[in-house]
Amino acid sequence: MKNNNDLQFDLLVPGTALREGLKIIAESKIGALVVIGSSSKLERISTGGFTLNAAQFSSNKLAELAKMDGAIILNDDVTEILKANVHLNPLPSIHTIQTGTRHRTAERVAKETSLMAVTVSEESSVIRIFFDDKIIELEDPTTLLAKINESLQSVDRTRRRFDESLLELSELELEGSLSNHNVLDAIQKGELLERLATTLKKEATKLGEDSGIVTIQIDSLESGVDQALSLIIKDHILGKRFRNIEKVRNVISGTSYEELNSMSMLGALLGKEPLDEMSISKGYRVLARLPGIPDNIQDSLVSKFKILPRLLNASVEELYNVEGIGHQRAQQLKSYFVGLLQASGLPYSNGR
Repeated sequence: MKNNNDLQFDLLVPGTALREGLKIIAESKIGALVVIGSSSKLERISTGGFTLNAAQFSSNKLAELAKMDGAIILNDDVTEILKANVHLNPLPSIHTIQTGTRHRTAERVAKETSLMAVTVSEESSVIRIFFDDKIIELEDPTTLLAKINESLQSVDRTRRRFDESLLELSELELEGSLSNHNVLDAIQKGELLERLATTLKKEATKLGEDSGIVTIQIDSLESGVDQALSLIIKDHILGKRFRNIEKVRNVISGTSYEELNSMSMLGALLGKEPLDEMSISKGYRVLARLPGIPDNIQDSLVSKFKILPRLLNASVEELYNVEGIGHQRAQQLKSYFVGLLQASGLPYSNGR
């Protein structure tokens, strides 16, 4: 759930009336100090200026009022202009790192009133947001889009590496030569991909109405990653140390980047040591690739055969004896397993 400052920040993304008004001010090189919201604290530090009675907000009105030296006060949702040409007198003892008078005042007002203050620099036309102890410099939409497109390329490269890791995982699982290192490599790349995607989605919201296409691209690059990680965890991590996927995911998401990038640290956290030790799949990822096999049937097969090699070489009769599996499904499973082993050039049991 978004807090009040988040909602107000949404009103500052490109395409909104407030952002357009600030853009006009910046291009006019006149500078401005705008406070969003009102409170008794703000009233106490305000002098002079004049009140506008239910003046509807517009970009042009904001730009016209900015021609006066004082601050402009807007209501919380930026639908009305409450006051203009206001002189603000925050406590001078409040620490500020700003140099210009307008920016020093904005930072102190934000800290003293807990309201959001926005400045437009007269000289540089830079737009800054002050709230609590945070200072954010709004980037030009063209510059921001270029940075986001560059980040998209990074997410795309990470996705390709993750897919390559999954392909290697599948091949080595069938060969029975999969190591803990291979498992951790796939988990590492998947988690990194999800973190990059989450960060990029947050950045994309700053594009306002232009964020939609970027979000669609990110969703496409992230598609299927969560399910793939869950299946890897079911196949290789769950056991005595971890009893459910959620606990494992919490451990992984709670790792620092240093821990995530260190195979030995990640292996210690997930119980996958030593790194060169073989890790035998339970078979969930293999079963998930065959459509129409419900989760409860997958669980029954894994419970019966324990490890992937036994599952792949089970006879039709052995598969049929698993609860919930009829003759047709047993034959379907056997044909699927034989096909996998043949495609990999591995020996198989054609038991019926």
